[in-house]
Amino acid sequence: MKDAVGREIDYLRLSVTDRCNQRCFYCMPDDGVELVGHADLLSFEEIRRVCAILTGRCGVSKIRITGGEPLLRRNLASLIRMLAELPGRAPELVLTTNGILLPGLADELAAAGLSRVNISLDSLRDEVLASVCRSGTRVRDVELAVEAAHRAGLEPVRINVVLIPGVNDCEVVDFIIWGADSGVEVRFIEMMPGGAADIDAFERVVRPASVLGPPLEERGMPGDLQRSFRIEGTEYRFGLIAPLSDPGFCSRCRRIRLTSTGDMVPCLGSQASVPLRALLRGGASDMEIEDAIRNAVLSKPARHSGCDGLRMWRTGG
Repeated sequence: MKDAVGREIDYLRLSVTDRCNQRCFYCMPDDGVELVGHADLLSFEEIRRVCAILTGRCGVSKIRITGGEPLLRRNLASLIRMLAELPGRAPELVLTTNGILLPGLADELAAAGLSRVNISLDSLRDEVLASVCRSGTRVRDVELAVEAAHRAGLEPVRINVVLIPGVNDCEVVDFIIWGADSGVEVRFIEMMPGGAADIDAFERVVRPASVLGPPLEERGMPGDLQRSFRIEGTEYRFGLIAPLSDPGFCSRCRRIRLTSTGDMVPCLGSQASVPLRALLRGGASDMEIEDAIRNAVLSKPARHSGCDGLRMWRTGG
């Protein structure tokens, strides 16, 4: 399934809830958010139907489950099993989580068909992590999630670090060393939403990392939005995802998003979306739903115009 500029769209980011057990300041406003009612969320059966069309008729081969915090969606393992059992070639199923609930669910999720997880961790200092998450989360809570993921075989475990200038950018080297010691892949992510690009995103990561040795950029997989590096002569590796300041970011994007309420969002940096929930509940055929999906893909802009006004908790990061 190609968009209007010829990019192959084969990756769905699937939000299953707008609820979260953290209140990260770069994601949620200070005054809270208005949560949608349960009846407005897509049911597991509706999600399965859309995903069956995407994987069976549109060429989607990877589905990332997000939120909010996706582990707050009750019986999530049942949905994962439904997606793992889609006819034809099963998509790769991955999940992004803050990890708080993962120790009690990792084995069940893996048994249902989940392949691997990304876990968010924005500081290795408890006091900084608590201030960013606006919760009682401690570093050890995330370390327990990493250990549970390893035991369940949800590999490779990736750690998402939102890079916040003046808050945690002093921890780049510490994160790289910690990642190697913990057996995880650390990726530094440019903070969104934000009106202007952080033009120093590359310098904020790669230059500090050079104290460990010369950073060498590695060739990524097709459609990989991160730039990957290793420190020459060591086991140290890290990634950088810079949607605002990486000039090649949009040209590599192969993603489309489905929100928890059924809106197909072609670009995170665009306000445009195509509603599918009314079609799903109004008797539309699979062909009509596929046409709506393809129209959404065709509306994907060649480049985003910035990331102001994002509702990350609802769209899915």
